[in-house]
Amino acid sequence: MTLHTELNQTREKHDKEWGYEDWLVNSEDKNLCGKRLILHRQTHCSMHYHKIKTELFYVNKGLVLMEFDGRKGVMKPGDTLMITTEKRHRFTGITDAEIIEFSTFHRDSDSHREQPSGKWTDEEFKKMLDEHKGEIEKFHAFGV
Repeated sequence: MTLHTELNQTREKHDKEWGYEDWLVNSEDKNLCGKRLILHRQTHCSMHYHKIKTELFYVNKGLVLMEFDGRKGVMKPGDTLMITTEKRHRFTGITDAEIIEFSTFHRDSDSHREQPSGKWTDEEFKKMLDEHKGEIEKFHAFGV
């Protein structure tokens, strides 16, 4: 078996309401998961938490509104956020975006969803953008 084949054996694409997950690796024996999360503008993942999994999100492209542990903030390319167990979180695409997720092994049974994924209505999305207008304009001023 070549190294290339071994590395790509676990690669999977999972379509989501908000875009898709490109699973680069998900290894239970190494307790490791790596994904590219492709997020469309105005869409969001579910509000959820994990009892076992710890995640590190790295924004690679675009602007993302992250809701985390009762707080909200805009993330730009280069920003990271560590999400430990039991912390409720959700991300929304302010623009089309790409998030790189590094985490412990992913188990579907460990995703505890409180609100579903979906697309914000135009009214909800405009309100969200207005609430974070200063942060968003600051990033756009630097070409993000």
